[in-house]
Amino acid sequence: MTTIGLAGLLAASGALVVTAAPASAGVTRYVLPTSVSYTDARQPTVAFPTTDADVPVGTWQADGVKHTSRAYFTFDLTPYRGKEVIFAQVVTGESSVADCTKPRELELWRTDTPAAPPTWNTAPAVREKVGDVGPTAPCPAGYLELGVTDVFRQAVADGRDSLTLMARIAGDHEGNKHFGRRMEKPGVSLQANGAPDVPGKLSVSGRACADGLLVGTTTPVLTAEVTDPDKLEPYAGDQVRATFAWWPVDRPAERTEWTSSVWYAPATIPYTLPGGLLVDGGTYAFAVRAADEHAASGWSPECRFTVDTVRPPAPTVASADYPADPGFPGHGGPGIAGDFTFTSAADDVAGFWYGRSGLTTYAAAGPGGTATVSYAPERYGPDWLYVQAVDRTGNPSPQTRYEFWVRNTAPTVTDGNPDGWLGQPRELTFAPNMTDVVEYVWSLNDGTQRTVAADAAGAATVTVTPTVVRNTVHVRSRTRDGVLSGDAGFTFSVRTAPFVTSEDWPFDGTPGAPAGTEGSFTFKPAMADVTEYVYAFDYGDPRTVAAGADGSATISYTPADASHHTIEVFSRTSAGVESDPIGLAFYPASVAPTVASEAYPRNMTGGGPGVPGTFTFAPHPSVTGVTSYVYQFRDEPERTVAANADGTASVEWTPSAYDNTYGGWVELRVRARTAAGVTTDAQYYSFRVDPQSPLVTSDVFGWQGGAVVGQTGEFVFTAQLPGTTEFVYSFDDGAEVTVAAGAAGTARVSWAADSPYGHSLTVRSRTAAGIVSGPTYYSIFIDPS
Repeated sequence: MTTIGLAGLLAASGALVVTAAPASAGVTRYVLPTSVSYTDARQPTVAFPTTDADVPVGTWQADGVKHTSRAYFTFDLTPYRGKEVIFAQVVTGESSVADCTKPRELELWRTDTPAAPPTWNTAPAVREKVGDVGPTAPCPAGYLELGVTDVFRQAVADGRDSLTLMARIAGDHEGNKHFGRRMEKPGVSLQANGAPDVPGKLSVSGRACADGLLVGTTTPVLTAEVTDPDKLEPYAGDQVRATFAWWPVDRPAERTEWTSSVWYAPATIPYTLPGGLLVDGGTYAFAVRAADEHAASGWSPECRFTVDTVRPPAPTVASADYPADPGFPGHGGPGIAGDFTFTSAADDVAGFWYGRSGLTTYAAAGPGGTATVSYAPERYGPDWLYVQAVDRTGNPSPQTRYEFWVRNTAPTVTDGNPDGWLGQPRELTFAPNMTDVVEYVWSLNDGTQRTVAADAAGAATVTVTPTVVRNTVHVRSRTRDGVLSGDAGFTFSVRTAPFVTSEDWPFDGTPGAPAGTEGSFTFKPAMADVTEYVYAFDYGDPRTVAAGADGSATISYTPADASHHTIEVFSRTSAGVESDPIGLAFYPASVAPTVASEAYPRNMTGGGPGVPGTFTFAPHPSVTGVTSYVYQFRDEPERTVAANADGTASVEWTPSAYDNTYGGWVELRVRARTAAGVTTDAQYYSFRVDPQSPLVTSDVFGWQGGAVVGQTGEFVFTAQLPGTTEFVYSFDDGAEVTVAAGAAGTARVSWAADSPYGHSLTVRSRTAAGIVSGPTYYSIFIDPS
């Protein structure tokens, strides 16, 4: 009978690792034998080393011939030198069994380790029986195990490099073929633990331990690197703790210990000393040891440090090149380096941090606690340096802000042709702002850098021909000693937008010719070969006008309205090149007619539905020859009325209903027309029609509540519109209902609420002629039951 067990599968696959247990001390490995062989009593002088998955144990037959075998397995112990074996267990199985009716009498013995695979005659000396393998396990057994902790532990403790186990069938049954079987190559599940290494890389507040170590805090962070030899890739290492011991060097009896929580090795474990225990000027020592679940390391060498919490005073700063004078015109110049000397009054200063935008650069202090650095400002005007002293401990001083003024050394640039067009040359003159200038280095629009010599006065002239609208000339002067000035960065723009003028409408915000008056605008070029202009009024559709031989053009325009208007224009060349646009605003004067009405005064409430009103139109004082007016009431057609001999006119208007859309407000627009065909700008006249809405009252219902569902009550409607014959009302925006008005212009309506909370009532009055008042909105609240 045959079977394949777990150990056989692992051995067949070449697996070395069964499991790793990073959560407990030590590492568990599945260890395979380094040597496997068996002997045969039938061939007593022959050794049988094998790499097969199983070996014969006991008596077996082959080709009718009887054989008796013992198996030998040698394990390498060198990886476990100096470690403690915590657990060891042989794991094997049976690939075949001759007779499962017979008890399993498989034994393991420890023997000497043979120098070579043994024969039956050269079998190694047997030292002790290790145990019986699976005497009560089912047959055949795919998995068998036997604890071998003591034998492996003793072998490692004795310093042996290897251990050999022999498998055989017990006693006289060894020669009985019914007890024979094939045993899978065994492995040992072995857990061993090595003590953690002595901690190293001790540090205090981030500083590695060294002679004369200083720290600037009374609560420093002590750290140590803890490692452990027990690690199984790729898992975390063993669980370890670190014990920190610290004491004042002059009072070792005051030693204090603290043990960390569990970390996985390797780890850098920190410990922050509590406040109130260390004092300035005190010298202290600490040491660290590590421990896992089973063993501890020795103590590390001690690390000593001294506490220094005294900060140095703010440093002083001095510079002959850039004196502390934050006023115009200053010294030096952009790019011109100057020396700055930092001085500290502290006797233990180590160096200085400094920088313009924060403390970015370090300079070590020399004898006397000073340091001199070179700094070149990048721009002219006010400048500064922040400086901070640092002592040997690393304690920083308060910052010093050193302020100074950097002289503007950039040359002055004068444009000799500021109104030149694109493609037209212009002379630029460079004048120095430094002494002993001999030349200028310049470029146009980041082009080729050129050099021009300065004259006796230090000035120079160059000619540039701009081909783009926006230009920058970079120019720096250079002295005889080779010192460069700052960059002038002279910018100029070449105008391409056309020039626009008008004798009728100025562009300075003052009103021009009246609306309705024809006027003109003249366009003149600011670039060569202009053939046409594209223009638009009030952001409307663009129009095109051809340019004359001189490149100019004139257009006519009649503004319909007063107030704000705009014109935007750009030119175009024969090659299709377009200029920049120019946009301008102008303001035609208003000559709108005046409007007056007694019944419906301007911006006030008057009249009412069905109430006629007379509106009188009169011309603007500057307008003569008015023959008619064009007028329009909101949402009504435009109409015309002839003017009287004096230029005035009157119209009558009667609203048939209150327009609730605009809250009763009506806009009237009126323009005057003259015999010459001029139409003025419009007058806008606004007024509100009195709604003459009915009054609504109730003794039962109101917005404040008090009524309940099912309760009946009356509403009284009282007309305000003369001639009212009926009321039109609705509840909750439902269907409209009509009720006749009595002789007194009143009516009563009964109602009962069918639900609680908010309800509404809307009421209008109406005359026999169909005139309708404005609405009255009445709010009702019904209490919940």
